[in-house]
This record gives sequence, structure tokens and C-alpha cells, in this order.
Amino acid sequence: MLLSRPSTYAIRALLYLAKQNSSDPILAPTIAREEQLPAPFLAKLLRTLSEAKILTSNRGPGGGYRLAKPADQISLQEISELFEGLTLANECLLGYGKCSSTTPCPVHSLWGPRKEYMQDFLASTTIAGLLALDSKRIAPQIDEPRRGRRRKNV
Repeated sequence: MLLSRPSTYAIRALLYLAKQNSSDPILAPTIAREEQLPAPFLAKLLRTLSEAKILTSNRGPGGGYRLAKPADQISLQEISELFEGLTLANECLLGYGKCSSTTPCPVHSLWGPRKEYMQDFLASTTIAGLLALDSKRIAPQIDEPRRGRRRKNV
């Protein structure tokens, strides 16, 4: 898994809020229930997203969470940096510190192009983009068990 559990849960919560397309705030327990996420853990993530100005939060009656900015302005890079400090900029896959073409590590020639691809993917993929893909997704077909008589092997 490339992204940690906090990042993936945060992305799922943001997708849920974006799907609602409502100006009404949504309670954390509602998001947790609908997305099947652990409520106490999600509450901490939502608080972090609020502190980062990705969400707005209101307490009390009529309170809850909303997106603080349009879904097309929230990138996966922003989420990964918030929860993991994952920038990929000059980080070495093997932990040697800065890694570049002038100071390469043993896997630099393999990891470098993939790292650039991941950087581009995280920076260019937004919550709105994921939401658009999700609306086009077709539910997987589940194979039903076959009914009828079993054949005996002779």
C-alpha cells in the first residue's frame, strides 16, 4: 500500500463529503458509519483536515464537517503530505538522504522515473477527479454458486 491508513481514510471521508454535494455539515459519526471507518480514529483525522483548512467544522446543533474548498482543489499530494510528510521530492527509497542523478543510490535508476510518475499522479489527482471516476465505476459481478446436482466421479 503506497498511502497509509490515515491518508486512505481521509481520502474516503473527503470523497463522502464531496458526494453529498450539500451545504449542510455532516457529522463525523455519519461519515464513519457510511464509510465503515472507526469513528474515534476518523474524528482525529477530520480534526487534522480542519486544522489544515481542507475542511470546515462547526460544533453544536447543526454542526459537522464540510469541504472548505472545492473538491477539484484538494489533491492527493496535499493529503499525503499532511498525514505522512510524503513529498517524494528528493527522498531516497533506501533512506540515504538526498538522492539525485548526481548522488544516486543503488536503486536510483529504477526508482527515479517511478518516483516522478508518483509525484505527478499525487499532484494531479484530486478528490473531484476520484469522484468522477467513482461515478463511472460499475459494481463488480459476484459469481453465484451453481445449483443443481453434483456429478459423481466414476
